Amino acid sequence: MRTLARAATSSLVALCLALAFAVVAVAAIGILSTLSATNLGNTIAGDDLTTPTVTGQLARSIDAAYATGEQAALATQPAQRSRLLSSLYTSLLPAVDAELFSLEQLHAGDPPGERAGIELFVQQWTAVRDLLSPDDLTAQPAGAVAARLTAAYQPVSAHLDQLFLKELDGGRADRAQASASAVRVTGLLIGVAVLGIAVGVLLLRLGIGRIRRNLAPSQDQAEFADTLQIASDEDEAHRLLQRHLERTLPATSAVVLNRNNSADRLEAVTPLPSGSPLAGTLRGAEPRSCLAVRSGRTHHQDAAWPGLLSCPVCTAVPGASSCVPLTVGGEVIGSVLLCRPAPYAEAEEQRIRESVGQAAPVLANLRNLAVAEIRAATDGLTGLPNQRAVADALKRTFAQASTVKAPLALLLIDLDHFKQINDQRGHPVGDQVLASVGATLRSVLRTRDFAGRKGGEEFAVLLPDTEIDAALEIAERVRVAIAEISLPGTDVSVTASIGVAGFPKHASTLDRLERLSDAALYLAKRQGRNRVELAEPASADALAADALAADTLAADAPAAGALAADPPAGLTGPSANGAGAAAAPSDARALPASPHPGPYPRLRMSHRSGKVGLPSVVSR
Repeated sequence: MRTLARAATSSLVALCLALAFAVVAVAAIGILSTLSATNLGNTIAGDDLTTPTVTGQLARSIDAAYATGEQAALATQPAQRSRLLSSLYTSLLPAVDAELFSLEQLHAGDPPGERAGIELFVQQWTAVRDLLSPDDLTAQPAGAVAARLTAAYQPVSAHLDQLFLKELDGGRADRAQASASAVRVTGLLIGVAVLGIAVGVLLLRLGIGRIRRNLAPSQDQAEFADTLQIASDEDEAHRLLQRHLERTLPATSAVVLNRNNSADRLEAVTPLPSGSPLAGTLRGAEPRSCLAVRSGRTHHQDAAWPGLLSCPVCTAVPGASSCVPLTVGGEVIGSVLLCRPAPYAEAEEQRIRESVGQAAPVLANLRNLAVAEIRAATDGLTGLPNQRAVADALKRTFAQASTVKAPLALLLIDLDHFKQINDQRGHPVGDQVLASVGATLRSVLRTRDFAGRKGGEEFAVLLPDTEIDAALEIAERVRVAIAEISLPGTDVSVTASIGVAGFPKHASTLDRLERLSDAALYLAKRQGRNRVELAEPASADALAADALAADTLAADAPAAGALAADPPAGLTGPSANGAGAAAAPSDARALPASPHPGPYPRLRMSHRSGKVGLPSVVSR
């Protein structure tokens, strides 16, 4: 977040400085342009007012002087001539001289061509003024003087007209220049304003783009954290971590390495890239083979700069690599190996650490949850699914078989004389027998088959997509494998009776499938044990009737019975597994003889759910 704050601050500062510079530049140009326009306007106004005024006054004075001189030359009366000459010499000619001087001063700064015209005009006026002298006016005949004066005046008058027109054209040119200057200034101001706006918009876009680029990793991290929370299992979380790192880091290949539950192997839990050397280096690798797992710190590997200690796992990886440990509560549960041709920048390393740090506790929780679920559904002695898991598997597998109309076989396995083993050899030996049976089932059955412990010495096996003939072969293979079990240091013989029933040949419901399989198991016990029996619906119904009669007789028996006289005190007749005397509980009651004689002395009735009144075990 500090990097984001610095980037946003620098972008905003640059934007403000650029806008301030643009405003200052526009203001300075506007002020200078205003001053220039003001000065030019004053100059043009002064010229437009002064020059026409002086020229007009000069023209009037010259006209007056010419008219007076001409009248004086033509006057016949001395008094009139004297009065006209006096007016000419005392007021008119001095006024013309003064105004001509003013005109010369106004044009003193003109170009040489314009000054030459003024000098010519002065010479022409000098010629007229000489003719207006008293000597010229009185020395010659009046007609001749008037003719000479008119001839000299015409060029002056024409020159005055040209001068006036020239001054008028000059004023118009100045106004046009002022207008053009104003247009140029206006265009300049507009251009500067547009340029300032464009620069501001560009800087703003650059700043926004930079802020978005700095915000993108945070948004990706937030999305990754939210998605990680809904991961259903550890494998999905591993894939999410891999996909997130490869998406946010260019040209990166990520592999999640996991330490197994036994903490003796380091395994890749995400797919390896095609042709990756990790397939060889991870073969038989231990957790300590990874330097990141061993040290608990990030390990960097670069072919251009090899470290003092090379990692056996990632040394063969081309380019640069970064391996980050997955640490939870001070314990390293794995690592994440990232590699690409170029080394990672500091910001990218920080992003990697944040991603791995977010994923580590989630992965640990998912692993603990998976282990807890496995333990809750696993029998701790045999390693097989327990009774609850067996019931769930029965429902799920039967529902699937019913949906796709596929065959399904159920094997119920019961160990023979297991109580005798417990009583005579002790429970530790009995536990060894159960554990060996569980290992035998896992080794004999197919991958798609399901085996679980239903309780006690009874096991259940589900054979999906298996016809009855194939199920009988598998059951016989299981029976033979159990009979071959040998316990070190003992001469215990282990055998099992197996009942087989199938769907849809024997039963159309799960309840009846269990009943028939249990009835087949009962028949195997009755036929001498250590054998496989196939369910027959008719025999199952007869066994159910026998069980119902036995339950009725047991309910009608006396509340208390006499103990047999032959056995010693505290002992009854044959035990439940048919091997010698067994201790009788203090509240034991004598059962009457069964109306259905058979090779078994007594029946132990089962009242399990779905098997009411059906004997489950005979002389076990």
